[in-house]
Amino acid sequence: MLVLHGLGLIVSSALIVAQSECPGYAATNIQQTQSGLTADLHLAGRSCDVYGVDLPNLTLTVEYQTGISEHRIRGSSRLHVLIQDANETVYQIPESVLPRPNTTSEIWANDSKIQLTYTEDPFSFAVSRLEGEALFNTSGYPIIFESQYLGLRTSLPDGPNLYGLGEHSDHFKLNTTNYTWTLWSRDSYAIPQGTNLYGNHPVYVDHRGENGTHGVVLMNSNGMDIKINNTNGQYLEYNTLGGVFDLYFVAGPSPVEVSQQISEVVGKPAMMAYWTFGFHQCRYGYQDVYQVAEVVYNYSQANIPLEVRVFSSLN
Repeated sequence: MLVLHGLGLIVSSALIVAQSECPGYAATNIQQTQSGLTADLHLAGRSCDVYGVDLPNLTLTVEYQTGISEHRIRGSSRLHVLIQDANETVYQIPESVLPRPNTTSEIWANDSKIQLTYTEDPFSFAVSRLEGEALFNTSGYPIIFESQYLGLRTSLPDGPNLYGLGEHSDHFKLNTTNYTWTLWSRDSYAIPQGTNLYGNHPVYVDHRGENGTHGVVLMNSNGMDIKINNTNGQYLEYNTLGGVFDLYFVAGPSPVEVSQQISEVVGKPAMMAYWTFGFHQCRYGYQDVYQVAEVVYNYSQANIPLEVRVFSSLN
């Protein structure tokens, strides 16, 4: 059974230096609309090719969105930022697997509770509340978009209160010093602490007390390391093995509202079938099907209702 304590994307000091020297991208052909913007992103210098070939041409799409439970007069609380390859050949999560959120029409950027600002060359962007507080800010860090590696870093305030990035058995509040969390789903029946588990949820919530709570969703199903550290300033960094930067920012401002807004992005859990509420019996390591049949028979003999018998494998 494979246990990944990290995907090992940064494996030497030489690669770290090369990554920091990547040129990033420059934004051109910027088209502003009432509900967002589009732009072309071109490699801003000599490619660094740290873990693959830098893709020279990308596109940027920004959409101010309103959830189905909101009304325009209240203001939009969701911002969608999509950075993808210009040819749209890089794998993205199909909408047939994970439908994208519904949104109402005529959502104006001026009505949004969160705003996006950007720098053209090298391209960076920041997402801020109307009051000016930055929630996500990539300035000072080159965006890396390669055939087998994507890198994106945001600065954070000191000592942030971060939650999410499941599934894990670590503390509810995430460690923010020299912390690397690997998202790579695996069977982990013992649920060891500090290792990747069954689920893969690149979603985090940032709680800033009286300043409010917001959430960030990355629609990317590739294996990834998410690094949180405070060297040269507090930051959170995505390091993924592929895909695109498909980001949703939700404004909250309360933790309850953030949960509701995230559920509008990724969908709500399906209603469980009635039979799943019955008694389940499960054990690993049965020798053969006859032993399983004996267990079921003994439940009947003891008059214990048994709705489901689960076994993952037979020796």
